[in-house]
Amino acid sequence: MSRGKLAVLFAASCLAAFGSTIVVPNFNAGNVGNETDSTDGGGDVRSQQLLGSGQFSSVGGSLLIDQLSFRASPGTGPVDFSMASLSLYLSTSSKFPNTGGPLLSTTYADNVGPDNTLVFSGPVSFTSPGCAGPAVCPFDLNINFTTPFLYNPTLGRLLLDLNITGLSGGDGKLDSVSFPGPNGGSIANVSGVLNDATGNFGFDGDIVQLRYTAVPEPTAGALMFMGAAALALMKRHRSARAH
Repeated sequence: MSRGKLAVLFAASCLAAFGSTIVVPNFNAGNVGNETDSTDGGGDVRSQQLLGSGQFSSVGGSLLIDQLSFRASPGTGPVDFSMASLSLYLSTSSKFPNTGGPLLSTTYADNVGPDNTLVFSGPVSFTSPGCAGPAVCPFDLNINFTTPFLYNPTLGRLLLDLNITGLSGGDGKLDSVSFPGPNGGSIANVSGVLNDATGNFGFDGDIVQLRYTAVPEPTAGALMFMGAAALALMKRHRSARAH
């Protein structure tokens, strides 16, 4: 068995549920948020939103994330705004959106994880007709990643770090949610001026949808098979060298 075939077998044993989506907070998949996020204003903005790792327990493993989506708040009209440039980073943070551990810091740099990855960079234009309600609006404001991000919920919380220049427009409102202090809930955010070192903390944030490919832990059988295949490959390699 060639190394290429072994790699294909390993990938086939690990990947499943391509193109699945998950909404965070989970409760708001079918429920409108208790808050709205206005898109008016302008300038250069930085916003970090932290998602609790427990929100991903239904996946049962790691996630290869390739899209981030937002939705309009029902009954608030159409959404229309743009960013001259968005640099979107994802990382696994040691911080928490609640008092289950060290809270999301008002210092941006303290929240960024060691696997910080630029997943999208470029101009963004968001337009949506919105919806009348009372049901939730569709997630039709999408950012498709140029570099997917592999997230393992057992290693920490998921940080979305948006660095925005040239924010303009501002029609409509995004569906969002807030949690009571001092304990907080499943998401939290820090936001402010792009080039400042610190921002303003809140137990709230936009309701988001993530598209992902599930990457579950290999089963015991799969591990044994891959181990046996690797051993056979090593033996064949030794035999070829001996001759």
